[in-house]
Amino acid sequence: MTSNLDVDVWRGGAQGGYQRYQVPRQDSQTVLDVVTWIQRRLDPTLAYRFACRVGMCGSCAMTVNGKARWSCRTHVAKVAQDNRLTIAPLANLPIVRDLVTDMREFFDKWARAKGQFSPTATR
Repeated sequence: MTSNLDVDVWRGGAQGGYQRYQVPRQDSQTVLDVVTWIQRRLDPTLAYRFACRVGMCGSCAMTVNGKARWSCRTHVAKVAQDNRLTIAPLANLPIVRDLVTDMREFFDKWARAKGQFSPTATR
């Protein structure tokens, strides 16, 4: 018999709140797998962001049980407490909706620090 996770997910904007979902627990399950399962099977209105799914880009970053983490690299087995998870948007950025944050401030600082690659040669 598969056990369930009780997952509290932040919904709405800055004045939103948590909504609880029950998600079947799976082997090798990541937090991103949990969020995707909720969005695809329970609530298609849940907004979140991801890209590479391999821990390189950071677009899936969320707050998991109070700590900022890449959801694609965070395994449920390592962070679930008594089969419970709390998932929220990153705390240091403005909330757009649900788990999506406004990354403009981050990328503006990154550009000012000249963190981007600017090629000088063409083929």
